[in-house]
Amino acid sequence: MVEQPSASASREQIRETAARLFADLGYDAVDLKLIADAAGLPAAELVELVGDKTSLYLDVFTWLHQLQQRDLAGALQDFTPDTAGIQGISDAFLDYCLNHPAFVGMWMHRWQGDAADLDVETPFAKPILAAMYEVMAPAVQPGVDLEVAIWNMIWSVHGFVQVGLIDREGHVHGTADPATVARFRAYLHDLIARFT
Repeated sequence: MVEQPSASASREQIRETAARLFADLGYDAVDLKLIADAAGLPAAELVELVGDKTSLYLDVFTWLHQLQQRDLAGALQDFTPDTAGIQGISDAFLDYCLNHPAFVGMWMHRWQGDAADLDVETPFAKPILAAMYEVMAPAVQPGVDLEVAIWNMIWSVHGFVQVGLIDREGHVHGTADPATVARFRAYLHDLIARFT
């Protein structure tokens, strides 16, 4: 007799599958049948487990947001109001994005107008941005536009995770290469040092 996966295991599988599809194709281009097929489940079972597409999309964002909060908690808790403190936050954010590229892909689609009828900024972006701004403000030089500096780090990390670095010869050096990740991390540290 073949053992059937538990509902919780199936829900986790669906969440990971949906995250990958939303990241690769965008919310607007994905339907529940595609997610069910990719997860190896009948569409009716998928709906029974997760509800409609909007519910699943928000559930995936909630899950990724909780993982982000967990992964950034140490850097925020141990923060010192100086260059090293902000570099610690950028390291934690880079590591999180490297470990969860679906988070990056979903936000990249969102910034292009994907799922425009849903509010994901208020519950998922606003809290972490507010926390970063609050802890970082005492560490930056007078006159620095901290909101733009934070977004500069976010955009840089998202672009790097999504594309990697393309050299002068057109070769792509991606996130699977530890030397490329170290090079990018050093660049972020240098960028931060210029405004702290």
